[in-house]
Formats: sequence, structure tokens, C-alpha cells
Amino acid sequence: GLQQLRMASHRFLRCSILLLVLVCASCAIETGKSGGDRKLGVLSKKKAAIKKYIEEKGLTVKDAPAAIIFYESLSMAFMVGTLSLFLVIKPTRNGLLVPLKSMLGSDRPDNEGGFLGGIVQGASEKFTHLQLRAKDKFSGISKCLGIDALALATAYAECACFRILIKPVLVPLKLYIVWKAILAWKGRDRK
Repeated sequence: GLQQLRMASHRFLRCSILLLVLVCASCAIETGKSGGDRKLGVLSKKKAAIKKYIEEKGLTVKDAPAAIIFYESLSMAFMVGTLSLFLVIKPTRNGLLVPLKSMLGSDRPDNEGGFLGGIVQGASEKFTHLQLRAKDKFSGISKCLGIDALALATAYAECACFRILIKPVLVPLKLYIVWKAILAWKGRDRK
């Protein structure tokens, strides 16, 4: 919640500063003269190649701030959406642990689930311990939102794991969406 918003604003600020430093450094490299001749170093050639590629896609350096803002907004919306979804469906309790425990037999009272059942039982106990520790950390924000701290902490952990797992698909998808949105936005400004 509030911590995530703070982290996102810090990330946005860092990206903006990094972009500003990159632009300033590239300008300094391009305008640096030695013996009256302009030198194009390796960095300048790579920058020129990147700039050409971006311009071929219909974007310019001027579009970078809007793209960063839109990308971060899309990231926050996805995080809030998945967190809300996981608060409702509770995948760990309803979707993963129940079938796994029953399949391995670790839900039986005599705990004859064998080696794998013992592993599941141990993991379940560690998970419960982590939930209790996280409950303390999420208690402040859970009071503000009116949500159980344990449910919020569990949903956040599930959400974080899910986002890490789908990152190889999600990042290119978000970049594609941002690219198309910036092109549509630029097209509207021209009309």
C-alpha cells in the first residue's frame, strides 16, 4: 500500500534522474571536440544505434518522460490488481496447499504422508511462521484499509511471487503497451 507507493515514487525518481544523466552525458560526448574534429566513440555509436532504432519505432527522446510515467502507472495498476485478486481468491490456501496436502497425504491426522508429506508439513509450518511475522509488518496499513493483516501479508507475498514468475512475459508486454499508447497519444496530438 503506502510502502509500495513510496517505493514506486522512489523508483520513478531514480529512473528520471538516470534518464537526465544519460541525456546530459550523451550531449557532452557528442559535443566534445578534440583537435577541431568531432569524435564518435563506442558509446556515441551505440547511442546513435539506439536512437535510430527508437526513432524507427516512431518515438523520440522527448517521449521518454511520458513513457516512464505510463510504464510506472501500468506497473502500479497491475500490482494493485493482482494484490486485490489474490486477496479475494487466496491461491495458497484454496488452490495450492489443499490439493498438494491431500495428494501427498499430509492432511491425515496420523501424518503418514512419508518423506514428501513431511516436507509439505514443514513448509506449511514455516509458511505459518512467516505469516505471523509479516502480520506485524502489515498491521498499520491493514488498519487503514480495514483488511486483516495476515490476509494482506499473504496476498502480498503471493502477488510478489506471481509477478516474479511472469516477469519474462510481463515486462515485454508492458513495454509493447506503453509503445502503442505513446504512438496513439502522439497521433492524437497531431490531429
